[in-house]
Amino acid sequence: MADNVTQAGLTFAFDDISSVFHQRVKLGLGADGTAVDAVAGAGAVGTGVQRMTLASDDVLVSKFAGEYEAVAASATDQVIGPTGASGDYLSHVIVSPATVGCGVVTIKDNATSLVAFAGGGTTPLSNLIPFVIPVGIVSTSGAWKITTGANVSCVAVGNFT
Repeated sequence: MADNVTQAGLTFAFDDISSVFHQRVKLGLGADGTAVDAVAGAGAVGTGVQRMTLASDDVLVSKFAGEYEAVAASATDQVIGPTGASGDYLSHVIVSPATVGCGVVTIKDNATSLVAFAGGGTTPLSNLIPFVIPVGIVSTSGAWKITTGANVSCVAVGNFT
């Protein structure tokens, strides 16, 4: 049975949930003076589910484009991105150790160096599960560079020049 309510000659759709009426509303899209019902179609996950994109004018949000670059084991100061530059955004680095005694991973903002992962070294790792190092920083002095030790590779994720 429909849970509709008629008021002043107009019928409104409602859903009765635990004796509380919740209004049902259809989404309509279109320019001023027009409306087209939003229905499942291209990009929809399922019936009644629409794909949407959120936008922001926040510089950091717009910088995260989801680019990635692999860095092989034993790489030295590999520039991240085709050329790399100040203003590049490094979201995170996925580290994949190949042995429990692997080398270090160093992330560099051109000049400022950060030992991001000390490696297995004298204290072996307990497992070889890849892990993420969150960075979330915009480079201020040039290209991001990553150096990897023996038996450890990584993937840099962010937005690179």
